[in-house]
Amino acid sequence: MKLTTTNRQEVDEYSWGVYVWEIEEDGLKKVLADDDGNFMLIFSTKGDREKIKKLADAARHYGFPEGRPVFWSGKRPITDEEYQEQLMREKLGLVPDPLDVGALRDEARANNQ
Repeated sequence: MKLTTTNRQEVDEYSWGVYVWEIEEDGLKKVLADDDGNFMLIFSTKGDREKIKKLADAARHYGFPEGRPVFWSGKRPITDEEYQEQLMREKLGLVPDPLDVGALRDEARANNQ
């Protein structure tokens, strides 16, 4: 007997995040990025038409008019320096992102037990 789930809906945990530009290349969906793997993105709240327009204009400027904005909830852009700091924190056994409130709460709970 096979069970199926119906009427399922994805719910974003956060109203903030980033919009990325998704393109279709050779039948595959890809997120637009440079040669170093840095995504073309803009930090935004969900549904912010002004930020979506800025992202679309930038994609058009770089020669990718076909595509669509995709919202990644709860994500934020970081600099290369922040990334290196997060790697160092992870190696030290700390929560990599000091702004990850959920992980910090979990760590505090684990330390209290």
